[in-house]
Amino acid sequence: MRFRQSKLALEKDDSNRFLPWIIAFMVLLATLSVAGMLMLNQISNVFEHSIHDTMTVQIPAAENTIADERHANEALAALKKVGGVIASKRVPNGEVRKLLQPWLGETAGSEGLPLPQIIDVEVDRSADLTAEKLTTLLTPIMPGTTVDDHSVWLTSLVDTLRSAELIALAIVFLITLATMGTVVFTTRTGMGIHRQTIEVLHFVGAQDEFIARQFATRAFIVGLQGGIVGILLAAPILYLFDYVLKNLEEGLLPKASLDISIWISVGFIVPVVAFVAMMTARSTVLKTLKKIV
Repeated sequence: MRFRQSKLALEKDDSNRFLPWIIAFMVLLATLSVAGMLMLNQISNVFEHSIHDTMTVQIPAAENTIADERHANEALAALKKVGGVIASKRVPNGEVRKLLQPWLGETAGSEGLPLPQIIDVEVDRSADLTAEKLTTLLTPIMPGTTVDDHSVWLTSLVDTLRSAELIALAIVFLITLATMGTVVFTTRTGMGIHRQTIEVLHFVGAQDEFIARQFATRAFIVGLQGGIVGILLAAPILYLFDYVLKNLEEGLLPKASLDISIWISVGFIVPVVAFVAMMTARSTVLKTLKKIV
């Protein structure tokens, strides 16, 4: 005879009362961590791809704009003859002034604080061209010229950002473990509350899988409820963070934002948490039943 029985009344358990809120808090932390990790990845990629193969030539300001133009043109002509230089481009004074204003204010570019001539140089790293070699080449033409190799400080910066990404990933992993531990504890508590009912169900022919399915389904529903609440709590925080980034002074950091790919990624957290809760509850019930039955 095939066993048919009403479901366990798990939704009435006191053990489940606070579980949705605990999961909501875990999802809130996980959402912020995942969004932060993905935005750090955006910034790292911008630094790595847009600046890695560039150097910056800085020519001291001359006595007038005509001399500045002449020095910049002489430097560009000299750079064209250097092996390993792919391209070179003078940065307009207006752009230089805009980049320096966050630190120097409106005085940047005034008579008391003239702007140096800046040239961006794209180089072929396989050509073994160093900042020291370029400085040696350009100094006789324009004394005081300096060359900044971005890869020197960029490597350290990118490594720091990658480390921050790993820390965020580790936080997500710990949050997952904490959520699983909470589900295990709640499931075992629920099994203790329904112990007599479970024994009766076994007596009349219920399989372990049937009982485990009841707890797993309840855990999935609770996981969805808590996950949705957690995402709703995280959304305004992420919007605020995105607003701050978009209004950050240009030049301080590469442009990064919460684009659609990040929102889709954090949206997957809810079903993933519900699935993890379901599988954790199922596994806990099956293992526990093997010990007590």
